Amino acid sequence: MTTAPAAQSARAGAVARPGVRERLAAPGSRRWYAGASFGLVYQAIEVATIWTTESGSIPVRILATVMLFVLYGIYIVLPPLLWPEKQWVRTLAILGYWALTCVMFPVIGPYTIWVWTLLVVVVGFTWVRRAIAFALLAAIVGAQVLVAWLGDWDNGLALAPYITLTVGIAMIGFGGLIQRNAQLREAQDEVARLAVSEERARLARDLHDSLGHSLTVVTVKSELARKLVSRDPAKAEAEIADIERLAREGLADLRAAVAGYRDVDLEAELASARTALAAAGIAAHLPDDAAVVRRELRPLFGWVVREGVTNVIRHSSARECWIELGAKRVVVRDDGAASEASASTDASGNGLRNLRERAEAAGARLRSGPRDGGGYALEVAA
Repeated sequence: MTTAPAAQSARAGAVARPGVRERLAAPGSRRWYAGASFGLVYQAIEVATIWTTESGSIPVRILATVMLFVLYGIYIVLPPLLWPEKQWVRTLAILGYWALTCVMFPVIGPYTIWVWTLLVVVVGFTWVRRAIAFALLAAIVGAQVLVAWLGDWDNGLALAPYITLTVGIAMIGFGGLIQRNAQLREAQDEVARLAVSEERARLARDLHDSLGHSLTVVTVKSELARKLVSRDPAKAEAEIADIERLAREGLADLRAAVAGYRDVDLEAELASARTALAAAGIAAHLPDDAAVVRRELRPLFGWVVREGVTNVIRHSSARECWIELGAKRVVVRDDGAASEASASTDASGNGLRNLRERAEAAGARLRSGPRDGGGYALEVAA
């Protein structure tokens, strides 16, 4: 009998309050007009009643016809106007429309109840709550039964309650289905938006954690190579070769991060940490291997080692660095200026924030800050 409005109109009403023109011109509104127009076919009986009854002069019949078409026009535009409104506004508007249809009783008498068939269509497609919709349907059908009974159950009246009841149930069910579909599409859009947001966060996190470390080591080695060029060209050449290797690894990390499969290897990170700390002139106290760490925690601990060592080199002015590994725990600590390290890592936030997100995703907890006796410690424990 009618088609439901599109999801865009329902969602738009929930998010903003568009003006009358925007409501009436929305794609969902246009689809409603096309479907709702079919309901007017059944209203031919009302127009025929006005012109076939003997009561009333020609001017009165013309006025009644005009009034009837005004009611039809309201029926067409009312749902799109009500979609963005609150429940109580929709309910009051439906009751007001019902009261307005009653002005036809003095002209066409009991046959006015056929207009109420359109009223239940409006009830089904104004998104009122299901309980309210069925209460309105029951009231409308009950009123039709009363009018038909007072009219001695004329054939033209007896069918109205039955048709209104079946149409009303169908329209309320159909309208509820379309509303749920709209909510489903809205949820799907939200999931897609969150997926895009999460992917952006992942890419930013991987770029920061991987390239930040690589570029830090490249910077340190470049400074060392510059100092060695005149004093020890052979060693300077070796450092430059290391810089080239690190640059290639950084490029590979970038490509892997963009491709979405970037991960780290704990053993490789320990080896890289040893090289980076040595280049920075920091004595490294590292475990011999990472076999003690649980397998599922090794990628996370690899990120911890990378971020911790990067911060030691960048911020701490440390002379020594210790990395401690356990089955479910990793600690990176140094003997540097704790206040500098704390300010640099906690204030800028990117590195520790990224690391905290990784730890939480793995069910672990991150702690960082100055340690007793001086220095700074970064710890992640599952």
